[in-house]
Amino acid sequence: MAITTIIFDVDDTLYDVSTGFTAHRNGEVIWKYMVDHLGFENEQEARKVRDEYFAKYHSTAKALTVAQQEGKLPSGAPKFDTEHMAQYWADNLDYSLLGGEKKELHNALASCPLQMVAFSNGPRIYVQRVLESLGLWDLFGHERLFAVDDVLPYCKPEAEAFGIIFEKLGIERPEVCIMVEDSMKNIRQAKALGMKTILITGSNEDGRILPQDKPEATDPTVDCSMESVEQLQLKLPGLWKTNPVFE
Repeated sequence: MAITTIIFDVDDTLYDVSTGFTAHRNGEVIWKYMVDHLGFENEQEARKVRDEYFAKYHSTAKALTVAQQEGKLPSGAPKFDTEHMAQYWADNLDYSLLGGEKKELHNALASCPLQMVAFSNGPRIYVQRVLESLGLWDLFGHERLFAVDDVLPYCKPEAEAFGIIFEKLGIERPEVCIMVEDSMKNIRQAKALGMKTILITGSNEDGRILPQDKPEATDPTVDCSMESVEQLQLKLPGLWKTNPVFE
């Protein structure tokens, strides 16, 4: 079956985990947000709740949504709002950690005939800011960016989250898609759905916040692995053919 679409995770996939940006976002910045806006007494208490639920859901937005539903936020705390958190991230994160625009990657992806899609467990306002900082936003735009806002109450790796994306894209067979990811949970789900999988391993483990989900290149659900997404055209030149092939 012909490949038509390549779906990219964003965080720790379109930039290297070793930048420390994910640890920055899901560390001191989100803990401060939880203290300042969700009523936690200190960052230690905030971290305990956030880490417990993030380990389950791999999405801070869903983690805090479920934590609130289960009564784990402080008594009398304001209702958690994904868009409010997303705007806080957009305004308060240090995007310089990403290292600037990826012009060579942009040019390579722009020349690929496949449909480009971004699918993130982060909220839309934040993910757009990341893509803009990387100089990749125009490859996706609003119509081909799917964030956690678009799939809640689900998120990756739940099959229902992928199903929503396929429906919105008009994709009837997941087999026409490639999933590019750094998360083994998401890779395994994508493979179970019939997609081709590309695992981004990262240059090292510095900055990885979920060591239990670290990349495993030898896992049977991985069709191809590479250290960096910048190696995509070198490793899989067939994707750049007029009739793309995964080889």
